[in-house]
Amino acid sequence: MMTKKYGVGIIGAGWVSGEYVKAFRDHPLTYVVGMYNKTPGKATNVMKTHGVEGQEFKSVDQFFDDERINIVVHCAHADTRPTYISRAALSGRHVVIEKPISMNAEGTAQIREAVTKSGVKSIVSCVLRWNPQFQTIRALIDDGKLGDLIYAEADYWHPIIKAYPGYSYYMKKISGGSSFVVAGVHAADILRWLAGDVVEVAAFSTGPIDNKDYEYQPVSVAALRFANGAIGKLSSIIEGDTPYIFNCRLFGTTMSINNNRVHSHKYYPGTFGYWEFPTVKPDSGDVAHHPFVPEIAHFMECIENNVESHASIHDMVKTMALCFAIDESAAKGGQPVHVKL
Repeated sequence: MMTKKYGVGIIGAGWVSGEYVKAFRDHPLTYVVGMYNKTPGKATNVMKTHGVEGQEFKSVDQFFDDERINIVVHCAHADTRPTYISRAALSGRHVVIEKPISMNAEGTAQIREAVTKSGVKSIVSCVLRWNPQFQTIRALIDDGKLGDLIYAEADYWHPIIKAYPGYSYYMKKISGGSSFVVAGVHAADILRWLAGDVVEVAAFSTGPIDNKDYEYQPVSVAALRFANGAIGKLSSIIEGDTPYIFNCRLFGTTMSINNNRVHSHKYYPGTFGYWEFPTVKPDSGDVAHHPFVPEIAHFMECIENNVESHASIHDMVKTMALCFAIDESAAKGGQPVHVKL
């Protein structure tokens, strides 16, 4: 029988924290030591809601002084991530990093340097890499079915409404950042993971038009040039009247993929148009719908086997670099910008 040998400490008790509590509560190798949140009582409420009798730490220093903690999860405000994740890594703890990694390239570099120096394992929670639809598409690509990539695009359309926890946080420039940093990063990451690295972007942003609470432009679109020679597009729309929609389309020389629909004359010569494969689609912005359990299971396998995750900080800095390049291009009125990989 497996022994629960990894203690987990969680910083932040917001909307997504409960998903981490559940995932680590149920994994056979981990248990939740406790949580720290700047608002007293909130951490205890989250743990009790999910049947965990963990400790609510009174200060971040008390949190880091607890030697039972082997893994640190940071799901508090992103502007505090560089400080706390670096401290966790340099104290020898493995780290789980919510998205966005940081609000700027300097913060992202700080975290990567700390993780590299300490040698701990890391994972960034762009959780759609574990969504069954994208796992299926990744398998098709790995099997060579797509052929050479010609064009790829992804869209993140999810207006942030006042009913959402953290609404005021998302609205501010200092803590929300931009449409792609706060939300569209999911689309940027899944496109990178499936289509490859982007080397150049040309972007435009607009708004706010309807919701004046935004301190930045909530609608952004970018044309892309991939390292492999293909071109593409990314869009992030977090203002307007639309349900949550996440599109991902890839066109190759021997197959095209339109969300969970596939077309190929080579592999499916008797079909007409696209055929649909049944799967769990990325069709909800509710964190309870997101695949945290397989993400954490993957991370624990990486720790146990001493291997890097495909979603480690070492890879994910490229996703953030893409988002920052889009913002830079939009700020320059659509001027092409090279992605600093």
